[in-house]
Amino acid sequence: MRKKIATFTLILFALVFAASLRPVLAQSNSSTNPASIGDPVRSMVELGSVYSNIYDITITVLETVRGKEAMDRLKTASPNNSMPPKGFEYILARVKFEMKGRAITDILTFDLGNAPLQWVALASDLTEYPQISVTVPKPALVGIIKPGDSMEGWVAFAVDRNDSKSVMVFDPDSGGATGRGMTLFFKLY
Repeated sequence: MRKKIATFTLILFALVFAASLRPVLAQSNSSTNPASIGDPVRSMVELGSVYSNIYDITITVLETVRGKEAMDRLKTASPNNSMPPKGFEYILARVKFEMKGRAITDILTFDLGNAPLQWVALASDLTEYPQISVTVPKPALVGIIKPGDSMEGWVAFAVDRNDSKSVMVFDPDSGGATGRGMTLFFKLY
């Protein structure tokens, strides 16, 4: 009997350990502990004005491109893209955004990438960089996302050339969310 209990305890421990290998939860994500490139971060947004529903989201920065390579890609995307301000350089981030409803009746959509404060770059001292207006490489991370869908695309920022630890922020209070959900932080380096 003791061997069965010991075996059961060992299996239970192994299952708990395996479950801990899932994506990073938003609770451990902060401005001082941003997610690394390639690390998925799970969180939630609350959508709806009268009856709100909670939707699970997962955001992953898949890759970043900086400096000359970012400028070359921006020029390829549109010859009208101008050089960054003096002392600055562009960073492009390819991001994957996934959204799932928690109930079969969850059918609201999320407007991804159209709100100016949805994706923001912060300096290593956490001051906000000014917003920029450039045409990013295709696909851009812009559009309406439905529960069960995912979207992958590019966002762009201009950061100080000497800032080697810039951070990207996702603000869930935009895009149709009703103010619920955590602000998420991601390394751009």
